[in-house]
Amino acid sequence: MSPKDKARLLGIFLWAFTALNVVLIGLIAVIYLGIMGAVFSNIPHKAGDPPPETIMGILIVVFAFVFIFTLLFSIPKVIAGYGLRKEKPWARTWAIIASIMCCLSFPIGTAIGVFGLIFLFDDAGKRYFEDPSYGRAELAPSGGMNVPPPNSWQ
Repeated sequence: MSPKDKARLLGIFLWAFTALNVVLIGLIAVIYLGIMGAVFSNIPHKAGDPPPETIMGILIVVFAFVFIFTLLFSIPKVIAGYGLRKEKPWARTWAIIASIMCCLSFPIGTAIGVFGLIFLFDDAGKRYFEDPSYGRAELAPSGGMNVPPPNSWQ
């Protein structure tokens, strides 16, 4: 597998993992708020207890904070994925940051992070980002091969 293929694959992995994280956090928030809403609507209210609306408001604020926090931590992964897919030289720095962040999420994130770090710190990965022509040149026909002429509509 060429360094270009590895960079593009790492970009796809980072995007897919980020999308999975954001969707799962959103689903968990919706499920928990639905369950808690059903529970709090059926609990008998005692005189000294806070009203259920207050507790639900606190839960909504907490889940909104967690969702925004997840979105903020997704930004480096999205930027790294874009840079890797578009073969930008600055993508290596963002990909290192994103790979380290992915390593904290066991097991899928750890696998993506380790793959990314091995690629980015390998000699081929370093040369891919330092030398703009390394691993990016398309295979061109050699001088000894005869290339057929294009079709003529005359």
